[in-house]
Parts: sequence; C-alpha cells; structure tokens
Amino acid sequence: MTDVIVVGSGPGGTNAAAALVAAGRRVRMLDYGNRDTQYGPLIPGRPFSAIRREDGAQHRFFLGEHFEGVPFGPVRVGAQLTPPRMYILRDAPERIPVDSPGFSASVSLARGGLGAGWSAGVFPFDGDELAAMGLALADLQPHYDAVVERIGVSGAADDLAPFLPASPGIQPPLELDAAGEVLLERYGRRRSRLNAEGFFLGRLRAAACSRLHRNRGPCSYADMEYWADFDRAVYRPQWTLDELAAEAAFAYVDRRLVTGFREDADGVVVQAVHADTGAREEHRARALVLAAGTIATAWLVLRSLDRVDAPVPMLCNPYSYAPMLNLGMLRRPTRDRRHSLAQLTAIVRLPGAEQRLLQAQVFSYRSLLTFKLLKEVPVGHRDALRLLRLLMPKIAVLGIHHEDRPTPGKTCTLRRDADGRERLEIRYAPDPVEARRQRDDERTMRRFFRRLGCVPLATIHPGHGASIHYAGTFPICPGERPLTCDRDSRLRGTRAVYLADGSVFPWLPPKGLTFNIMANADRVGTLLARRLA
Repeated sequence: MTDVIVVGSGPGGTNAAAALVAAGRRVRMLDYGNRDTQYGPLIPGRPFSAIRREDGAQHRFFLGEHFEGVPFGPVRVGAQLTPPRMYILRDAPERIPVDSPGFSASVSLARGGLGAGWSAGVFPFDGDELAAMGLALADLQPHYDAVVERIGVSGAADDLAPFLPASPGIQPPLELDAAGEVLLERYGRRRSRLNAEGFFLGRLRAAACSRLHRNRGPCSYADMEYWADFDRAVYRPQWTLDELAAEAAFAYVDRRLVTGFREDADGVVVQAVHADTGAREEHRARALVLAAGTIATAWLVLRSLDRVDAPVPMLCNPYSYAPMLNLGMLRRPTRDRRHSLAQLTAIVRLPGAEQRLLQAQVFSYRSLLTFKLLKEVPVGHRDALRLLRLLMPKIAVLGIHHEDRPTPGKTCTLRRDADGRERLEIRYAPDPVEARRQRDDERTMRRFFRRLGCVPLATIHPGHGASIHYAGTFPICPGERPLTCDRDSRLRGTRAVYLADGSVFPWLPPKGLTFNIMANADRVGTLLARRLA
C-alpha cells in the first residue's frame, strides 16, 4: 500500500505530488493520460512567420488533418485549443457525460489536464481575497514561492504589485512586442491621473521562462506558444511529471479512468477502469488527493458518496473579449520576434464600498490566424479579409475577467436515470443584477483603453463557462456542512480525502485561477506529508 494516491496530472495533481515526494512520501498517480501523438512531430521548430512563408505542409497542423481547426459557426470557447491541443478534450464527453445547456463544460483526460493548454497567466490572490476564503496570505505565500521556483515565472515589479503578491524567484519579464510597448508608453505619460481613477497597467506575470530554468527555456519568441512547446519555456504540468518520473517514490499509472473511492479501516480504496481493456482495478493508499479538475472531481465525489440529486455550487469567471484598433501602431512597424501570450495586464479598482476589482489582459493577435477573428467582423467575409489584412498589425484583443460568487442559479448535480446511467447536470444562470453590473464594468474598462488610444471594435460575450476557470463545488468553509472542505482542503465526511483543484475555492476573484490551484495543491501536499509522518 502506497502513502498517497493522486488522481489527475493537471496543475493541482502534479504540484501536490511534487510536494509529497519532496517530503519523502510514496505517491502513485492515477491518470487517463491522453497525449498528442499526431501533430507534435509535424511542427517544425521555426518562428510562426517563417512557417507561414515557407512551409508547404503548414495546413496539416494549423487547420488540422481533418480541418478540425476550422469552426463552422462563431468562435466562442477555446480558440487557443488549436488542432495540436485538441487532444486535451478527447474522450471526456463519453467517459464523463455532462448536461450543461448554455454553459461550456470542458473536461480533460489529458496528461497535464487543462494545464496542457493553459495561457500561462500568473495571478496570485492577495490577502483580502484569501481572507474572504477563510485563508490568509501567510498560509499561501510559502507555496506561491515554491511553485514559482518549480515552474519558472517571469514578471516585473510595476504598478500591479499591490494586487499580485511577489515571490523572490520571479525571473525578469518577457520582452514586449511593439504594440505592448506603445500601450505601456502611453500609460506612463498618464499614469498619475489613471492611478487616481483606479486604473493600473503592467507587464504580464507569466509561467514562462525568460532565462534557462531547470533545463527549460528561455523563451524563443517564435510566436508559436498555442501550437507547440519550443524549449518547454511555457510551463505545462507534464514538465513536473517528467521530473517526478526520476524519483523512486513516485509511480505514474496512466490509461486509468478513476470511477470512485471508499474509505475503510486501513485507508482509502480507489476504483479504476483500464481505459483500453475495461478491466476493473482497486488501488489502496493511506490517503487520497483528488485533482481531476473541478467538473471531473465533482463527478467522482458525488458518485462515491452516492449524493445523487444533491446540488453543489458551480463557479466560473465570466469573460468577454474586445478586438481593439491600437491607434499608436498606425505609424509604427511591428516585429516578428514576439510571444503569443498576453503582453500586458490591466486592473481596475472599481468605486464603491465593495472594493471590487476588474482584470483584463491585452493580446497582440497574430498566430491564432486571421480567420478566427474574421468571423466576428460584421461585414461580408471577402471584405472582412481585406480589412483584416490591412489592420491585423494594429489590432489588440482585450480579454476581460469578472469575479464570480455562488448564487442559487449556479449548480452542479449528479443525476441517475432508471437504467442507472449517470450524468452531471450543470445549470448556470447568473442573477440579472450581476449580469448588468458586469456589462457596466466592461464599459469602464473599455473607456480606460480608449484613453490609451485603443478603439474597441466590438465586445464579444462567448457565453457562460468560456473562461474555463471552474471552481467552488466543495468549498473551504467554517462549520461542518456536508459536501464542503475544511481549511486544509480535506473533504468533510472523510478521514483522508483531500481536494487539490479548483473545487475548494468558495468564490473567484477576477484573476486567472491556475496558479492559485498549484499553490494550494502544494500546500495540501505539504500538510498531508506532515500528517502522514
């Protein structure tokens, strides 16, 4: 019997496992483990612009062998999941059925989970945000620091520092492209007035190596981050798995679909099915860490505890994006040397007693290909193509994120029909007041960017669930409420089952969640290792 079984190889599972192994515990990771074996070998290790000019076979990976990279209909969710990344969602709809009308529910059975296609933004929660979750910055800061060292994070000490707690291991920031430079220069000239009005702009803090780190990186500025992992500069959970594979105390067991768990006098028994043979297995450990992703973990917990028809909360940061004409680029040349990640981050401290924040990221749009944006231009496709060819170097895309809190209309429920077939039912209906406030906040963000010389061309709402920041199903909270977690992320009603993904966060600030999942998972692994000792 091993010490700990970890379910899932995404951002939470790998970082929990890394902390456990570092503390001397024996860990077995059970994972479905889908990989890309089709497109990776086709992509040459060259810059995007060179591939576009010279590679006669580029359609095979840019559009896909079966043109699966060409969406028929509006581009809404997962534009960054290009054909080489689409394996991330493979098999999940059949293995874990989800009924979610009006809500985009993305479940991953991939090696690395949804983190295999993460946009690498690093947004640690600050002290006030954590206090509202029943935690303190002192609880998480050592684990933010540990994760920064493990994954490699680049960033700058700038005007965003009050909102994003720093760590000593942060590397110098990634280079800005010409469009990012223009915006930051314009902000610098208006900085005092904009700050007084609650607007702050700074460099992206990214899980990307700007210098060599753990034999990864540095960033090659080839503009291919959404297609390939050149030099492994951008962090993927697979890189931590590769490091763990060299440890005698770690065992990675893939091609397993975990279907449930139970506790007995000796520890935890985990049931799994071999994905290829259908053989049923049981694995035993002293403790269990569930990190299968919020939706898959909800499926596992509810069916293991036989909590059919018992709704739990469902959270996901509301998200919109606005293509903008960056007037500062009209007389300025672009550069081929660039990365595809966000260039800048903006935070608005909104007026009012609630002290709410609004966060946005600025992308320079190129390597995701013009046709995806062309679909959103309100003219005929031929005219839109001519227009975009002229304007693309001047286009920036503003992605706006809102906070999310539980309400009665946002739920996740396990249903079982008369024949014993199960499905997760997700219903996500925000309060109308909440929706109106979000539209007002988006207008505020767009007004600030107009003052920086960016003219929004449209605002596109890709629908509920589009941010893929799922959370809140089994939240940390005080008291002994069922289907919640204690302060250590232990699932109440169990002795030794811990959650290490988005499930435990009781509300979502308007910040990317992934880095916080990793830090809390490192905390869970550290606490559990001590407890087992």
